[in-house]
Amino acid sequence: MPKVKFAYDLKKDVWSWVHIAKSKDCWGMNWRDEVGHINNELLEKIEKNSFAKAEKIVLEYIKNRPIRKNKNLVMYLEIRALEKAWKLFDKIYFTALEKITQKPMFRKEFTCYFTTGLMCPYSERENWFMSSMWHSTPSSIATICHEIMHLQFLHYYRKYLEKAGLNEEQIQDLKEALTFLLNDPVFDKIIKCDDNGYPAHQKLRKQLSIIWNKTQDFKILIDEGIKIIKKS
Repeated sequence: MPKVKFAYDLKKDVWSWVHIAKSKDCWGMNWRDEVGHINNELLEKIEKNSFAKAEKIVLEYIKNRPIRKNKNLVMYLEIRALEKAWKLFDKIYFTALEKITQKPMFRKEFTCYFTTGLMCPYSERENWFMSSMWHSTPSSIATICHEIMHLQFLHYYRKYLEKAGLNEEQIQDLKEALTFLLNDPVFDKIIKCDDNGYPAHQKLRKQLSIIWNKTQDFKILIDEGIKIIKKS
């Protein structure tokens, strides 16, 4: 079964702050609320500067925060706690995900980087994702499950979706909507937080849920999802 490594990388943390702050769309959520951990003065500096300049600004900001001045002790303890908790569920999760997607796990190792922000982006190209050190352990476990499902789906179906005629926005919509599957009973032993999705995907999630309840077949679910998105 795959393993998840847990670590902190200052450069990736800085990138995540800038990436989130410069993103303008959150599928119907109030993006300003979601970047609430970034004070208005810092947010304005990030928005008006280039990505590279904004990274330098955020780097200095994070370096001078108490969490950094305390030699990362709190962060270290949080990382170790999440790592220990995840190991209780990893085999159950990966087995359940393989069952749901009807595909073997596509790689043997993932990396979960902690962020001092609240939002948790991921890298499809490098197969890593983030977990916020401010979130509870159950919430962080749900985040890990959510992000690995994204990576598993994109690995196996991105090219298929592109050949079917879906553009990047549509692929991302389907990817996010499919996380309703994390509420399936097969994940009950692992995930204690409901995956409610984004406001913009609620209709699609309901449509996909009806199909899933009838078929319990991931490939059919994807094909039907493609049809729905093309008609919308």
